[in-house]
Amino acid sequence: MSVSAAVLVVALTAGGLFLTRDAARAWEDGEERGQFRSVYHGYGTVTGDDAEIILHPKSAEDLSVTHGGLVVTRETFDEATFGVVVTTEQQVRKDPPNPWEVGWVLWNHTDDDHFYAVALKPNGWEISKQDPAYPGKQRYLATGDEPTFPIGESRRVEVTQDNGEMTVSVDGKVLASVIDRETPYRSGSIGFYTEDALVRFNDLHIAPGNN
Repeated sequence: MSVSAAVLVVALTAGGLFLTRDAARAWEDGEERGQFRSVYHGYGTVTGDDAEIILHPKSAEDLSVTHGGLVVTRETFDEATFGVVVTTEQQVRKDPPNPWEVGWVLWNHTDDDHFYAVALKPNGWEISKQDPAYPGKQRYLATGDEPTFPIGESRRVEVTQDNGEMTVSVDGKVLASVIDRETPYRSGSIGFYTEDALVRFNDLHIAPGNN
């Protein structure tokens, strides 16, 4: 085996996990790897593999500018029940950051105008629906000032769906349950989004029988 081949693959046989140098290579927009597809990188980088996704968009230098990164599952699901660990490691805007510039977890995503999302912010949280029928294409389904989610802390977000009712939990505690009675989205991809923040997503688990 050549030196380059020897360093390319590291086998962690105890856990059955294989890490490759490919995980550290930045993804191109539209590139597919394993269960994920990179939609856009926000003029920065998307790196990772099936075990972990890291989104690091370019730092915005003006208040009127924002840079977002998005990765979605290649597979679509019907009312998926799933969980993922989210860590907003750093807000990267050069000016003082906005509180929503964190990692977002998306579900029932079909395009940039149709999905649900939860954002854990340093000043609270929000569950929203992206819907072009509303001003700004966004409708808030539930929001709160407590609990707060400081930058740098890892949180496990879990989403359950049952016949139109969506429940979002964080670290095992229910944040909110909502029902969308206006043109609900019942299927789509799971997505990881960032807006002007370095965010790490890992340990995605999807309940069987959702696709």
